[in-house]
Amino acid sequence: MDFSAILNLVIGLIFVYFLLSLACSTVQELIAQYLDLRANNLENWLKSAFKENKLGEKFLEHRLIDGLTPAGRKASYIPSKVFSGVLLDLVNDKEEPYTINSIKDSIKNSELPEDLKRQLLQTISEAGNGLEELRKNIEGWFNDCMTRIAGTYKKKAQIFLIIISTITVVSFNIDSIQIIQYLYNHPAESEALANTISENIEDLKLEPRDSVYENSTTEQKIESNIKELERIKGEIESAKIPFGWGTNSAVETNLLNKILGLFLSVVAGIVGAPFWFDTLNKVVNLRSAGSKPES
Repeated sequence: MDFSAILNLVIGLIFVYFLLSLACSTVQELIAQYLDLRANNLENWLKSAFKENKLGEKFLEHRLIDGLTPAGRKASYIPSKVFSGVLLDLVNDKEEPYTINSIKDSIKNSELPEDLKRQLLQTISEAGNGLEELRKNIEGWFNDCMTRIAGTYKKKAQIFLIIISTITVVSFNIDSIQIIQYLYNHPAESEALANTISENIEDLKLEPRDSVYENSTTEQKIESNIKELERIKGEIESAKIPFGWGTNSAVETNLLNKILGLFLSVVAGIVGAPFWFDTLNKVVNLRSAGSKPES
């Protein structure tokens, strides 16, 4: 087997891994949207961080935060400027607009957590730009908290991803060893698949969620993820690589190989589509640097 044939095999395998990872992450996002995992994560943090006199619930009910989402939906993201404005509005115990001096007294008598209260009072004592400096300090504290919250969410999401990848691989019999065997024993099909991938790699979609998606309703996000799964299904079918438990292969008679093949595929699904997309680009570029394949 020459170097060109090996590259064809590797490209086909990585392409399958890319589609598998993309499908798993899309299913994960679909579940997250359906269960409002991000919104629940944010709500739990607010209620925990501002539990005195149910201040966290007052945050969620504030018109500036409640207005971020359609009626009946929870906010899954709060801009830092909105948070600082809501915080100062809730702390202000007077009807008239607050000033740097009046808000200082309000913070002292507020229901804020003691560490945040000390930090804000220290900022006020050092503030050269008055309220603007205070707002920036609140926004910085909030952004730091959101970074930690995002880390917690990612850990939970990783567990979901492991479960999703395992179920997907086992359900559809996505066996890495069987795929390698197929590509090895069918060099013409392997080369044709590699050619197709090389010619159309720029058309593969792997883009971050844009602002339109983030501002969409939960139903719109779910519909978008379902369409993405349909697109991935079409890509898999066009690759014509045998999946499913009905396919016959000598490898299936070897239990150890079957377990190893499924395990490798599960790991590939967990690694993530961005990794496989970058790897696929590099291998395709390496292949293109060699002799041009025959049409």
